[in-house]
Amino acid sequence: VKAYREAIKRDPSYVAARLKLGVAYQDQGQLEMAIPQYREVLKLRPDDAFGHTNLACALAEQGKIEPAIEEYKKALQINPNDAEVYFALGGLYENKGRLDLAKRQYEEALRLEPNFAPAATAIGWFLYDKGQDDFAMDYFSRALKANPEDAQATFGVGRIYEEKRKPELAVQHYQRALALEKDPDKKMRILNFMDKLLG
Repeated sequence: VKAYREAIKRDPSYVAARLKLGVAYQDQGQLEMAIPQYREVLKLRPDDAFGHTNLACALAEQGKIEPAIEEYKKALQINPNDAEVYFALGGLYENKGRLDLAKRQYEEALRLEPNFAPAATAIGWFLYDKGQDDFAMDYFSRALKANPEDAQATFGVGRIYEEKRKPELAVQHYQRALALEKDPDKKMRILNFMDKLLG
């Protein structure tokens, strides 16, 4: 952080240093320090896609979803081929309950990067929630082919096996998903389904 601040002091228009300083602050959870750096980057270089993306991410972390959505859209106007930005935008739309828009973003991410496992997993869950288990299984399988350690795709396969009355396969997938999942809330959800199934 100190080195970036020194570089900016010497040259306030040093965009790369401002971006890196913003990221360093954000990594430390200091969003109130990161956001002004990103805004300054965008004043100096309004067409900086990374500046818009980083600002969007920081705003989303603050719970400012609508402004974050706008920043992601600006990033996509500059670079319309960034699958990760489409995926992040999809997540924000999903957070706001705008599910059709979310699904479209995930589909676009997958179109741009056919092996982008998180997007395939997200679409799999959309289809599962609509009762389209066979199509959901296709997407979960696609995600697992790209990333065999995708915990949520593994969990999705387990859910489908449970609904198809194949409890042994369901439990196998729940156990694997539990081993892979890092998020404590998601882990608890998997555990709850497994406990119910095992009675």
